[in-house]
Amino acid sequence: MRKSKFSGLKLYDRALVEIVGQVRPQTAQRDETQAGIYRIGGFAYRENGTPLPSTPPAPSLLLVYSAGCTLVRG
Repeated sequence: MRKSKFSGLKLYDRALVEIVGQVRPQTAQRDETQAGIYRIGGFAYRENGTPLPSTPPAPSLLLVYSAGCTLVRG
């Protein structure tokens, strides 16, 4: 299992997240059935950004935008 590169990374509900291999930021959604788990782009991640085991493996998170940031589409 790969670990997040950033020790201070913390996901939150509806966070904008950049993922390796994705052109645009994805939105994190808190999993209603599992505490501390977030769904991003079809993969599950812990609150600290560590991906849960899956096939294929979940891509690494590059960064989490701070609360209050919005995605502007041009």
